[in-house]
Amino acid sequence: MMQLVNERLKAILPILGILLIAAAVRLPSLTAGLPYISYVDENHVLHPVVHLLAEKTWEPTWYSYPSFPLYLVAAAAVIYSPVYAAVHGHPLREDLSRFPPQYYDILEPPELIVIGRLVTLAFSLGVVLLTGLLARRLAGRAAGLFAAGLAALVPALVARGTPVTVGPLVVFFTLAALLFANRLREGDRPRRDSVLAGAMTGLTAACKYPAVLVCLPVALAVLLAGGTWPEKLRRLVLAGVAAVTAMLVAMPPLVLRLSDVLRDMQAISNNYRTQQMGSYWVQAVEWAEWDLPLHRPEVGIVFLVLAAAGLLVGLKDRRWAKDVWGWLILGAATGLLVAPYKFRAFRNLLALVPLACMLVALLYVKLRERARRPAWVDLAAALLPVVLFAPTIHSYIRYELRLEDSREQAVHWVREHARPRDKVLFMEELAFLPSRIATLQTVQADVKRWGRAQDRVLNRRYHYLVLGEQRRRNGAPKIQPDKAAWILRNYAVKATFGSYPTHPADEGFKGNGQKIHILKRVPRKEAVKASG
Repeated sequence: MMQLVNERLKAILPILGILLIAAAVRLPSLTAGLPYISYVDENHVLHPVVHLLAEKTWEPTWYSYPSFPLYLVAAAAVIYSPVYAAVHGHPLREDLSRFPPQYYDILEPPELIVIGRLVTLAFSLGVVLLTGLLARRLAGRAAGLFAAGLAALVPALVARGTPVTVGPLVVFFTLAALLFANRLREGDRPRRDSVLAGAMTGLTAACKYPAVLVCLPVALAVLLAGGTWPEKLRRLVLAGVAAVTAMLVAMPPLVLRLSDVLRDMQAISNNYRTQQMGSYWVQAVEWAEWDLPLHRPEVGIVFLVLAAAGLLVGLKDRRWAKDVWGWLILGAATGLLVAPYKFRAFRNLLALVPLACMLVALLYVKLRERARRPAWVDLAAALLPVVLFAPTIHSYIRYELRLEDSREQAVHWVREHARPRDKVLFMEELAFLPSRIATLQTVQADVKRWGRAQDRVLNRRYHYLVLGEQRRRNGAPKIQPDKAAWILRNYAVKATFGSYPTHPADEGFKGNGQKIHILKRVPRKEAVKASG
């Protein structure tokens, strides 16, 4: 009995260790930027979730993303709501921000950001696990551990492993579909596995519309499986019905709001066609996607070369060729789909990254089989993820741990320096969270747009001004030069946080580093002297 337990522990502990490493490099992003979001797309998911919770509805009113990820985050929030009520003394719904939001950045309560990130993190760790499981089915335990280790540390997956996005969910269900596709071809219950592969395909599409392309390797697996052609067609029908059923269950608007879904799909397609930005090759081997805090490549040229070699090995080896052909078809179809679009973000290729990890693992197995001393190949495989990715992951973790929103820094400064009953103007366009302003209980905080506040500023009614560097959509400064000069004569700059101007659009992501100046009113005599 003890021997059996020890054998199971030996089998489980390595993958548990890899999952712990994967969690460790992703967890710093869990609190990054709080109480504000730290990634541009987070509120694309979270604002509709607020609506679902506030209205107790399944209708998100927005379909640029499929609604299944929204439902998952909303469900997690509902599960957490009793804890929230116990901690805060009132229901979570009472603290929800307005929908639609006045400013994109304003999302409350901040616990929703953490909930959404935990959901993403769970699926991200699931991606690591499924990568290992599928590689193990193909090429054995060593290949599974190696592939999982690569997936745990490859920057493209790490940087998207916690922020609230649909990417890790898409990749998870894609891998689940491919895993069941392998089982239906190799296992003893092909009909059941056909249904499961189809269901995973449907859930993949319910996370991101183009991800439905995973149906191609699933269909190939059905056709390459044993049995008569009538039986193969029967399994193909089962997989198709399961896919459609799962997709409709996960996203009822596909039936109930089809015209709205098609409208939003067309709108985002048009946006991708007209907005020219990015290069897949540059992001892969030189500089990561522009909205990530990575100043290094998503995967790197060495990783791509190894994956290409693994592809050749996989296509030539009969043990792996059927699966690898399915992956190649998925990759080619994805490339053909995204090629016409001028908007090129590496996240559109994210599902191909764990497939590349498995291809490198197949190369490792082949080299190990041919090596006179396999231990040296094992050592090289163990060191490879660290050598390739450790510098990038280190800089990423440092950034996430140090990230503090300039608005939060400004609130801290006012709390420490303003005297009780001081009047403080907070520029509304900076999109401060109302709950953070409410923590300044001893001062008289006034949140106004510049157009409504400028007369009071010019009449010196405020002790402190919290202003940004805002411009209008046409590029003109929001605070006119003559008024800015007057402010600098009557108010002294006491602190500055952040490094770049505020995004002019209310619906635009402000970022965590918008430049914020805190100015203190000077005595009238000093102001007059400065003007003279």
